[in-house]
Amino acid sequence: MNSDDFPLVSVITPSYNQASFIKETIKSVLTQDYSNIEYIVIDGGSNDGTLEILKSYRNIDPRFKFVSEPDRGQAHAINKGIKMAKGKIIGWLNSDDTYLPKAIRRAAEALKTNAHWGMVYGKAYATNKENKVLHPYPVESFNKVRLFERCIICQPAAFIRKEVFEEVSGVDESFFFCMDYELWMRIAKKHEIGYIETYLANSRCHDSSKTTLYWKEIGIKECMMASLKNYGTISNMMIYDFINLNYEKGAEWIVQQLKQFNIFGILPKITTMNLYEDFWSPNCLDIFVKVNSHQPLHALLIKGKVIQPDKKRLKVYLNGEVIEECLITDKSFTFVVLMPSESSDCSIQIITNPASIIKQLNDQPSNQRERGFLVDNIIPLSELEYEFIQILYKKVNFVRRWLKGNREINLFNTNS
Repeated sequence: MNSDDFPLVSVITPSYNQASFIKETIKSVLTQDYSNIEYIVIDGGSNDGTLEILKSYRNIDPRFKFVSEPDRGQAHAINKGIKMAKGKIIGWLNSDDTYLPKAIRRAAEALKTNAHWGMVYGKAYATNKENKVLHPYPVESFNKVRLFERCIICQPAAFIRKEVFEEVSGVDESFFFCMDYELWMRIAKKHEIGYIETYLANSRCHDSSKTTLYWKEIGIKECMMASLKNYGTISNMMIYDFINLNYEKGAEWIVQQLKQFNIFGILPKITTMNLYEDFWSPNCLDIFVKVNSHQPLHALLIKGKVIQPDKKRLKVYLNGEVIEECLITDKSFTFVVLMPSESSDCSIQIITNPASIIKQLNDQPSNQRERGFLVDNIIPLSELEYEFIQILYKKVNFVRRWLKGNREINLFNTNS
């Protein structure tokens, strides 16, 4: 066998407590028609019967090897496997996914034919717990713009040259969910990524898979973090997906979450606020806001609760001047107070009148405190953020069009 025609392919499987799936995963690798492979399972110290399965395969096939010990998670396991791997090509197959017949041969042939490709991927199926096909995975032919907008690559259907893996320093272990998507971004900066119109793998969807458990709460945010890390910004499509997933949490929550991603540039940000630990405000709530000259303060969103609404009003000051007085008529309230300011640092006071006096611990005077209102959210807004939150208050369907009209992103000069 000529090693140039059939280079060694190392398949790495990170594993932890997947006894119900891993046997099928292993079989899909060892029954490939491409014989020049090594198969490395990096197990995190499973205690569900996985270890017994791994030991049995070590005695059956000399191409199979495994390590079982505590690790720092999936990304760490992949990087451990890369260091052990001797192959020129790396396949990364999770312990609940499977290869389709001839997958490794087709990937190796594609990389041989296209020496300029740093990695190659093909099509894939999404399957259920029993590995029955549900539908084709949403894979697309490679395009840098589309990769920026969303992950168009199915991870088990991807094969990477080992030298490329090493050049980009492997998988970023700070990511829990989208370490594969983040890896594609880094590879795409330095190498051409190839695509073949062939089904190579199955990506299994089940109740305990990461996609099922963590996409809404962790996954979409990690994708945004990965985009910010590699591109310095986030696509409108990804922002819309985040909003659509979380729309029921309210416009204020969404705006607060998006601030950390600087989707409109460097925005007004609260630096200090003298809230009590239980989120009640004192009679005079002092707020200091740091402002960027390109995105000056335009408004302040105040959301909170009171016990006796018929006796409460808020007086809002900006840099010592009264801006607005708000009368509270319901126990829960939301005010957006306009306060355009060109100042780089803004001092805001919200005075509650009359304030309540509550007692803590014993009835000693030293344990008494003034209490204004329970703060749910206080958000300084730039003019663009102010427009954005008005759109969010209307309907999620308006968001996509508004983003397109107000966030122009030109990262690439080509659609290649």
